[in-house]
Amino acid sequence: MRAFRLAAGVSVLVLHLWVVTTADALDLGEWIPGLKLSPFFSERVVYDSNVFQVPSNAQSDVIFKTIPGFVADYTFGPHSISLGYRAEILNYVTLTNQDTVNHIGVAQLRLEYPKLLFNLRDDFVRTSDPPNTELTGPIESNTNVLATEAEYRLTSRLAAGINYSWTHVNFDNQQVADDLDRNEQLVGASLFWKILPRADLRFNYDYGIKIFRFQEDRNITRQLFIVAVRGDLTAKLSSTFRIGFEHRHPDSSFQPGYNGPIMSGDFVYRVTDGTTITLVADRSVQESTFGTVPFYVTTSGALGIQQRIWRKLTANLRIAGGVNNYPTKQELDGLNTWRRDTFYAGGGGLEYEIKPWLSVGGEYVHIVRNSNFPSFDFKQDKISGRITFQF
Repeated sequence: MRAFRLAAGVSVLVLHLWVVTTADALDLGEWIPGLKLSPFFSERVVYDSNVFQVPSNAQSDVIFKTIPGFVADYTFGPHSISLGYRAEILNYVTLTNQDTVNHIGVAQLRLEYPKLLFNLRDDFVRTSDPPNTELTGPIESNTNVLATEAEYRLTSRLAAGINYSWTHVNFDNQQVADDLDRNEQLVGASLFWKILPRADLRFNYDYGIKIFRFQEDRNITRQLFIVAVRGDLTAKLSSTFRIGFEHRHPDSSFQPGYNGPIMSGDFVYRVTDGTTITLVADRSVQESTFGTVPFYVTTSGALGIQQRIWRKLTANLRIAGGVNNYPTKQELDGLNTWRRDTFYAGGGGLEYEIKPWLSVGGEYVHIVRNSNFPSFDFKQDKISGRITFQF
């Protein structure tokens, strides 16, 4: 399983969240028919030039990351159950008070009948990575997303679906928790129209609420109208791209709302067997801890190119950038204006497959955020090397 996503945090804009690559899974069908297991272990060393992502007096450090985990898949007929877990054990050479263990887990049940598709998935992340492009530096948080979706095929080209998701977010830092700890619920309905043998258009409407733990004046209702294209558009081009409109209505009359476009997803173009180009885009409303502003609108994009140089050596190049716009004026740094941040990141890496179960690699990424409030500027460089075992 491999993910290339435009993550919310600047520090992970162009990094993989989950990497499990080429090795064959262990087939345990002799004992339990349909069961496959993919354990993996990775050891990384990272030099970080600005651990806390501050505008001045940056502190650098070397971090050792030990990453064990597994992915298990159990199939029975057309149905499947998947379970995955990854730990990230972080040890700082100098800033030892930042040592921590991150946990990432996923469980999924997929049932497929001749006309009915049902999917239930739960994702849990406990991490010290910042969750969006506003927060900076190591910050502990827990996020759990439980989502279910059912799709019923009405004809060979037309299907209808319903969906529901519950998201729980909480932070260890009490100052941040007071603003952002919350529960989100979203329910919706969709129509799917098959435009190609392996691709369809999705027309979706969602209604949702956000209930904040400590600050009830932040509570909102939201409506989303989405058009999405998913699947293989050609033999070489696939998409998960969605675009639409969001109406965000605050429960408190003195809070600002939002009515505007949103989008997310990617296009993946496989130029040749050894060359892949990925384009990711995002425009979304994110919760804010800045002053009295309850949210900001982020617009960002990323481009990734992966090139197999020869049979065992792969190179990648990634660039990303975007802008955050805030809806109300604030006073800071001698200014009274609307905050606006621009950010970008770029880098690349190499991966060499020694054996199907053993690979080594290295990466470099340069990250910058510029704001019209200078207190939020920072620059950061990360250089990393890794060795990965996967069976």
